[in-house]
Amino acid sequence: MKLKEFLYPILPQAMVALDCLRPKGRFEWPTPFGGMPPMDIADAYPHYKAESLAHRMRSRQLQAAAFEVTPATLDAYTAAQVICDRDVLHRWARSGRGAIFASPHYGPFLGSALLFASLGTEASPSHVFYDPAESVPDNGRFDLFFKRFEGRLNVLHNQANDLIKAGRALRSKQCISIMFDVVQRAVDCVYVPFFGRLYPAMGGCAYLSLLFKAPIVPVYTVPDAERKVRVIFGEPILPENYMSSDRDQDVFAMTCALFRDLERQLIHAPWHWIYWGNVSYTTRFSDDMVCSERAMMEEIRRRVDTTPALVKVAPVLESLAQAL
Repeated sequence: MKLKEFLYPILPQAMVALDCLRPKGRFEWPTPFGGMPPMDIADAYPHYKAESLAHRMRSRQLQAAAFEVTPATLDAYTAAQVICDRDVLHRWARSGRGAIFASPHYGPFLGSALLFASLGTEASPSHVFYDPAESVPDNGRFDLFFKRFEGRLNVLHNQANDLIKAGRALRSKQCISIMFDVVQRAVDCVYVPFFGRLYPAMGGCAYLSLLFKAPIVPVYTVPDAERKVRVIFGEPILPENYMSSDRDQDVFAMTCALFRDLERQLIHAPWHWIYWGNVSYTTRFSDDMVCSERAMMEEIRRRVDTTPALVKVAPVLESLAQAL
């Protein structure tokens, strides 16, 4: 048996034990891929770096195994190596209304993409939606990999033509998997409450959901102790619960709900997410800041005073601050 296969089941416990025995100042664990959570989050996990490294090593093994899957082995792989609640999966995938499976960059996510690929058929293919290689060069390898399953799984990129194709797929009651936690341009985002901060989030999932009446199902992929991929489904977000006369407000409310679900998952298992470093750059937020019009205006003035660069991004803030 290979050493990495022997170590896999005990990696988290072994890393924590090593961390407990580590002489202070002798060596440090590497900074986790994607950065550390803010201190107020990481402090709840005294062995965070050690555990993060263990789970990262597990995920890399599982990602490498997933890259070996071929069209001929796809169904066998998902049946034997992917653990999930099949009843929940089929409830949404075969609901007759289409579905948006919203997956963050969390754990060995390639396993969940293959699970959705296995649901696809020539008549009703599955779809994965992510940024093109022109924006994220590393995505080129995923383009090549997913091309193997063309016919059962179609790749859609975050660009105009493929947005139209995504709409057609949802109109045809098919399913799309979207990695919702990527931000390319902050000016295109809504800002949602997230771990006591305001976090930039793209509203694309919510917009498509409202437009085509397709539910959003959060999906989290974690390395299981048995060298398998475990897919966890979050709380579904139903578009019929967000049907006010203000479409922009509905998009915002649904996006908030999606990130509330992500926050619940991260509280339970924070080590698998690769975008913690982005959270450290976000600004503090609490309901007290917007509990009244006066409080909100004072907060706007305070932020403009402390961060003059905001005026360059949104010049209207300068006149608003002067009026205050």
